[in-house]
Amino acid sequence: MNKYTLVALSVAGGFLSGLAWSSWCSGLILLIAFVPFLLIETWMFENRGKFSRNAFFIYLLPGLVLFSIMTMGWMRVASMTGAVCVIMGLSFLMAFALWLFHVIRLQAGNLPGFISLITIWLSYEFISLNVNIVSPWINLGNGLAKDIMFVQWYELTGTAGGTLWILLSNLFLSLFIVNHLAGEKRSGLFLVIWLSVILIPAGVSLTRYYTIKNEGTTASEVLIIQPNTDPYTEKFTVPFEVQLQKVISMANAAATEKTVWIITPETTIDDPVNLDDLNENRYIRKFRELTGKYPGATLVTGMVSYRIYPDQSEAPTKSARKTDSSGSYYDHFNSAFKIDTGNLIEVYHKSKLVPGIEMQFANGPGRFISRILPYLGGTKWGYGIQEERTCLNHNTLRQKIAPIICYESVFGNFVTGYVKNGAEALFIITNDGWWKNTNGYIQHLHYASLRAIETRRPVARAANTGISCIIDIRGRITAQSDWWSPAVIRGEIIPETRVTPYVKYGDWLLKISALTSFIMLLAIFIILPVRKKIR
Repeated sequence: MNKYTLVALSVAGGFLSGLAWSSWCSGLILLIAFVPFLLIETWMFENRGKFSRNAFFIYLLPGLVLFSIMTMGWMRVASMTGAVCVIMGLSFLMAFALWLFHVIRLQAGNLPGFISLITIWLSYEFISLNVNIVSPWINLGNGLAKDIMFVQWYELTGTAGGTLWILLSNLFLSLFIVNHLAGEKRSGLFLVIWLSVILIPAGVSLTRYYTIKNEGTTASEVLIIQPNTDPYTEKFTVPFEVQLQKVISMANAAATEKTVWIITPETTIDDPVNLDDLNENRYIRKFRELTGKYPGATLVTGMVSYRIYPDQSEAPTKSARKTDSSGSYYDHFNSAFKIDTGNLIEVYHKSKLVPGIEMQFANGPGRFISRILPYLGGTKWGYGIQEERTCLNHNTLRQKIAPIICYESVFGNFVTGYVKNGAEALFIITNDGWWKNTNGYIQHLHYASLRAIETRRPVARAANTGISCIIDIRGRITAQSDWWSPAVIRGEIIPETRVTPYVKYGDWLLKISALTSFIMLLAIFIILPVRKKIR
């Protein structure tokens, strides 16, 4: 292979991988998409005298940058600078993970190398889920979000299982191709293994998809309001009272005496509400008037809130800032409110914040990130968070729901925290209008199906500009709205109480991979070289 062939293979790998996040191509293409990258690695491994160790990293970049552009390019509608930085950052991290696999294979041979391909990539995904400045948006397991019939076993592994499936498929397919081209007899064995890797998990998932049943028996009517307020023009120019009246009018036109839940989107009202004076707030009084007409209904809505900490000489929280007038510390929150006819208002504060947009950094690289990332409904002051995954309770039925706000729905293990605290359904409130008519809002929609499968909980999703929907425990969308149009969905969910292995054990596969990678790197690059020197 010459350098042009190597670059062409890299671009092919990036293009095939990016297709999985498009609106029209099946994510199952990921089962073969990384083969071009692995063919490059094999060629460089077999001709290692002609290439430096860093050459693989360089040849990976064109493909991985293309992959990132195809999957995250929608960020450009808000900030071209932010999009470029995120795309390049993710590309370098993915290239580094694959480069480490190549170096380990060079250093320790085939078996440790192939094991490290799996464990190091999964370790990268573990980092993306747990380090704030890295996004898990394009973790490979997410690419199968449209193909719910084939990933029902996410209830056991989470999206990490999908990543493992993808990497194993690509590895054995590449081994078959390489050995077949070399005329090796064992190529047939690799073909059989590859087909088994594809067919066995798919067959198990299809069986589960068609046989799983609801354990709950009582259906609850939910009313989802999609007001379609343009976040770039109307949200901060049209009076908040007018925006609220539109939401209430839509609810009144569709609610019935059977309605159990009324759900409105994230930041339905962006005029901050004082958490220490909720009962006197004019917006909350309006919502209470609405629920008063339907005593059996409880409303879940998104609003911005704040709390002032008087007489505090030091910041009481990491996110607290000083006011300009009184000098007191205060926090702002992106919150979900439960409102009904009772006096108790329950509140949950969004706790997975978008880095640099909702979560402000004080210094260092974080300050740079805060400046370059786009403004997507964040604040100049940043939001506070809470540690506990609080469930919201129905006023009479004792049902508990998970109030998941926007970006939080991308984190599977994070969502299991609500279920562990008793959530019987997942309510996702979001405002995807910031991304305009791009693949961003479509990808975000499909990730909700993965959360339904992992937890076996029905999902009710209220999105300001769409797509709002209801999702069953198989991850199947049973009702949905159109994009960028006012809409109301009235449908039913069946609350569930079962506990899946993924809810119980979380990202166990990622943790095992991270530990294995650490031990492998320690042994290969520190312990073994030291022993050789001693001898």
